Amino acid sequence: MSTPEVADRYLPRKEAAVYIGQRVRGRPYAEITLKSWERDGYGPPPTRIGRNISYFMPSIEKWLKAQERAAKGAISTNAA
Repeated sequence: MSTPEVADRYLPRKEAAVYIGQRVRGRPYAEITLKSWERDGYGPPPTRIGRNISYFMPSIEKWLKAQERAAKGAISTNAA
């Protein structure tokens, strides 16, 4: 059996869409966005339990971090 702390770290798809949208663009994504991402193999990994889809918060954060990339023409701070 899971503990309440672990269960609280999962967001249903609708709440995950709102959370990611607020973080990325300042307004929520629609739930259909996450459905499309799941179908296309993009986005944070979903967790399916029966018919319910949820997203583990640390997985969302990891996915968001992986989306970071340097701007084109940016000067590297690691230049020798």
